[in-house]
Amino acid sequence: MNAPRIGSALLVVVLAAFAGCSKPARIEIKPTEVVLRDAGGSRALNVTVFDQKDRPMEKAKLTFASSNPEVATVDGEGKVSAVSSGEATVTVTSGKASASVPVRVQIVSILDLTLPEGGFVGPKDSLHPLSLRAMNDRGDPVDLSSLSFSTSDPAVAVVDAGGNLRIAGTGRVKITVSSGKTAVEKEAEVVLESPAAVKVETGNQVIPLGEAVPLAFTVISDQGRPMKVPVEVQATPEGIVSVDGEGVARGLARGAATLSISAGPARNTLKVTVR
Repeated sequence: MNAPRIGSALLVVVLAAFAGCSKPARIEIKPTEVVLRDAGGSRALNVTVFDQKDRPMEKAKLTFASSNPEVATVDGEGKVSAVSSGEATVTVTSGKASASVPVRVQIVSILDLTLPEGGFVGPKDSLHPLSLRAMNDRGDPVDLSSLSFSTSDPAVAVVDAGGNLRIAGTGRVKITVSSGKTAVEKEAEVVLESPAAVKVETGNQVIPLGEAVPLAFTVISDQGRPMKVPVEVQATPEGIVSVDGEGVARGLARGAATLSISAGPARNTLKVTVR
């Protein structure tokens, strides 16, 4: 009558002994990097411990430590909290297994945006760098990668990750630059300006052989103002002069040539003589 009970007790002992053989062998941490942008902001780590057979150990004991508590702290539950701008590493240990995750804290304390007088004016898809001043809580300049950019109307303008405003249309648009809870918002006038004419300033321009000289023409916009845009120039005959996209010509051989200058739909011709 006692044999079955002895067998059951023995089985329990064997299973307990088997379970006791499982030891932490590997630790997985998610996310693989922690980025915090506000003082006191936090992020919880999701930690999984695996044994020698790569099985999750749900009740494994965890120990957390920060390499730089002046930048970021971590509590016993794996919550990482920002203290000040800088970098740190949080290490998780269970038995002889350990893993680490980098922590980057960037707390922006000063954020200014200066808009150009008259707003942003240019052809479609032209880029205009924003004038920004961003400093962190340690008084160091903040990299643009730490900032987020948005506009209220992408049909008028958008801002890329490098802080460049790209003109898409004409109108007023709110530009927002932010990092965590720190943000600045300003409204700007955006004018889509297109080439309307190429004004030639001389009937025949002389270019010295071997020298680079700006061609005597001006692109006029549909707003009636001079504008700087890339141009395409075709020379007839070829081989006498070369011209780059900025309208700078270089004399290659003595002779005369006719240049066809195009800026979008605007076109005109200019005669040159290389001497």
